[in-house]
Amino acid sequence: MTRRTREAGSERGMRKKPKWMMIVTVWMFFAFPAGAEVADRIVAIVNDDVITLQELNTASEAFVRRVETSNPDIPRDKIREEVQLPVLNNLIEEALLKQEAKRLGITVKDEEVTATINDLLAKRKWKLEDVKAGLEKDGVSFEEYREATRNNMIKGRVIRREIQSKIAVSNEEIGNYYRDHRDEYEGKEAVRIRQIMIPAPAASEADIRSLKKAEAEDVLKKLKEGVPFEQLAAQYARGEGAGMSGDMGFVEKGSMLSAVDEVAFKLKIGDTSDVIESPQGFHIIQILDKRGGGMKPLPVVRNEIEDAIGREKAEKKYGEWMTELRKRSYIEIRLKPAGARP
Repeated sequence: MTRRTREAGSERGMRKKPKWMMIVTVWMFFAFPAGAEVADRIVAIVNDDVITLQELNTASEAFVRRVETSNPDIPRDKIREEVQLPVLNNLIEEALLKQEAKRLGITVKDEEVTATINDLLAKRKWKLEDVKAGLEKDGVSFEEYREATRNNMIKGRVIRREIQSKIAVSNEEIGNYYRDHRDEYEGKEAVRIRQIMIPAPAASEADIRSLKKAEAEDVLKKLKEGVPFEQLAAQYARGEGAGMSGDMGFVEKGSMLSAVDEVAFKLKIGDTSDVIESPQGFHIIQILDKRGGGMKPLPVVRNEIEDAIGREKAEKKYGEWMTELRKRSYIEIRLKPAGARP
């Protein structure tokens, strides 16, 4: 049993069924005897276009493979059933976008498709032969890939014309977003440190802890005598900072062991700590640089905020625009629900 969806605001406003549909219906009645399985039956009608089962299966395959890879225990037929309706809705939207592009006179030339693919290959440093081999492995021809690229370019041009060109972001909106998302633009106080850590877990025997502490005290003595920190770090450091002259880069406040954190943010640039004892062992740190906290200035993050607001508006406007487009269109879904009887 088919399910018909006429997406219009009222019965009077519904678009009439295309005339050719009567011909298709009659043709299907005589072309296939009762009870025969239609190999490539129509699963949806979108105005004057049709979507076939073969097109739906081809479009679903990539999703099926992806789910199958991460969930090998789920039967393939079950995965296909779950993804069919969402994929069909995507195909309906693509058909509507193509129709809208035709109405607006938006096209993409062959040389534009070639240029776009060549730009992508150059940016990713891919070879055309490798791309073709990868597509073939996935059961996709290069011509199909070119056509998909063309469709994406057409879709992008329609969206830019009908959606993005009509979006504006005001200074007031930028200011409000900046205030409402303070956490995203508030930088934490941080220090860049070198560390020499000599491991000695708290669970170690007391005499082992004593020996390790004595080793740390000996390292500190050598530092005070003028031996370079990086030289001693290379010789003694274990754990974080080991093998990098002890340099741990910038570390935000609150992200280190509490005993180390407390000392690090009290020292000045260039200062070296005494031996710091923690549950993990013994530490000596040197402060290389400091970075203050507080809000990032609005001029620094203005473009980032404008882009974020623009994306939010575009997504909302696209949803509204597509809903209205569907209402103005004749859409009939003939896909049988999973488990339905023929």
